[in-house]
Amino acid sequence: MRTRDLPEEAPGHYRESHPHPYYIPDKLPLSTRIDVDDELMELIADASFQLGRIDGISPAVDFSPVLYTSLVRLEAVETAEIEGADVDVDEVYAHHTRTSGDENVDVSRDLQEVLNAEHALQKGFDAIKQGEPITLELLQSLHELLLENVRNEGEVVGEWRTTDVHLPSPYASQPPFVPPPHQSVPELMHSLEVYIQMGGQYHPLVDLAITHYQFETVHPCEDGNGRLGRILIVLQLCAEGYLSEPYLYPSAYFNRNKQEYVEKMRAVSETGDWRDWITFFIEGIEVQARDSYERTQKLMELRRDYEQRYPHQKTSHRLARGVFDVPYFTANDVQDEFDVSRQTAYNAIEELVSDGILVETTGNQRNQEYKAIDIFDILERRPDH
Repeated sequence: MRTRDLPEEAPGHYRESHPHPYYIPDKLPLSTRIDVDDELMELIADASFQLGRIDGISPAVDFSPVLYTSLVRLEAVETAEIEGADVDVDEVYAHHTRTSGDENVDVSRDLQEVLNAEHALQKGFDAIKQGEPITLELLQSLHELLLENVRNEGEVVGEWRTTDVHLPSPYASQPPFVPPPHQSVPELMHSLEVYIQMGGQYHPLVDLAITHYQFETVHPCEDGNGRLGRILIVLQLCAEGYLSEPYLYPSAYFNRNKQEYVEKMRAVSETGDWRDWITFFIEGIEVQARDSYERTQKLMELRRDYEQRYPHQKTSHRLARGVFDVPYFTANDVQDEFDVSRQTAYNAIEELVSDGILVETTGNQRNQEYKAIDIFDILERRPDH
């Protein structure tokens, strides 16, 4: 496809190369005005309302640290899954249980990608909470974390790519999408950084859709672009005051709608159809914010149920209430947490296994591990919408 094949509304152009042309997006800000009409403003209001509800979670629950950890890990699992990793949330908890005090445990590549995503999201969010701006230097440092111990030989990490990349189309009949040549990346990324720091052109959620499109279209890294771009979404929501904690995990929406995600961004590139992309993107924010809120409500209901069923100070009752702080653990953890004998710890665990609160996960006779099954059912359930 040649430059002349694109309409004037397209926010970029094709440049001939072999075997497929580069697509080079225009630098931000956009030269074409986007019409933010009443219908789009209503969607923005809905998404803002849902974001406000999840941001009010922390003061309302007394297990917010585990909620924070759980939602960060959900995002890490989902973002890695988009890239092909196959890891469950309880595997991440199991790893952290096994490595407490021992950081030299071997892990699979898939799990390492999830752990890296968890670490990078936490580091980036903490930086923004401490008042740091979103900079290219911050993004490059997070990219380095994302690729730690999973980089392919020869890949550049923590820097912009020095080679060209080709992104396959979801359709066999459609040629691959080729982001701009690597020589164009620094200038395009600089304009993106300035746009974010200057506050954009539109409502923050519209600007978020624009900057996500721009980041993914520039595709500044050799690998890890999707993971880094989705972290950037959460960082921008924090910087704009929507999130005081990373209680949103947007990757799940993009994971469920992969083909539409790719199609709508390509439509922006080739036809300038911003409206359809922005609607899709903001709907994703609204859906995921609502999902986080609903999961939290279910956890709060479950906690109230456990408090009524296990109101006493015996170890099994304290453990039932304590699974909201540590939902995956060993008998040694129970021993240490409640300062009880090993036998008392096992007796408490066995009582809750019998009640259906806990399940043993390893199938081993020794070094057994337990998870709070109701909590993980809530965390891992597929969304209703």
